[in-house]
Amino acid sequence: MKNIIMLVVVAIVSIGAITAQALTTEEIAVVAKVSNDYLSTLPAKEYHVMASEVLERINSGKKDFILIDVRMPRDKTYDQGHLPGAISVGFKDIAKPENLAKLPKGKDIIVYCATGHEENKVLTVLRMLGYNAYAMKWGYMSWKTAMPSGLTLKAIEGSISNSYPIEK
Repeated sequence: MKNIIMLVVVAIVSIGAITAQALTTEEIAVVAKVSNDYLSTLPAKEYHVMASEVLERINSGKKDFILIDVRMPRDKTYDQGHLPGAISVGFKDIAKPENLAKLPKGKDIIVYCATGHEENKVLTVLRMLGYNAYAMKWGYMSWKTAMPSGLTLKAIEGSISNSYPIEK
């Protein structure tokens, strides 16, 4: 029953986001409750695994997990290099029925993106849908050093060239 409620909540949120319409008061209450239930029960490691733990699992030869590269296919990063055995499903496409149908309920699912941002969106959705999902902390950059993209460099440029204020 809990999984059905979570599925309904994710569907409501997805539909709301797609149609850019505001949720009703009742829908907001359901989303808020399920979100609070999820967030208030996060374990200390918050379902994150380190790259070294992923390597141990790969080297073990066990087939009790699946790796999913959630970097966007349009960026062609999967083709330039990915974790051994990983499949590619862009983070915006993970909740599509045809992609969820590919995911095993009886195995751990380890997701990763470039830096850790998008994988956490996927982690939350999959966890709320009842999957044994984990995110590789810091994403692909914790696995293989790569040059930062132009977008990343532009984003951090301010921290290098400006003196943005901070409070202590």
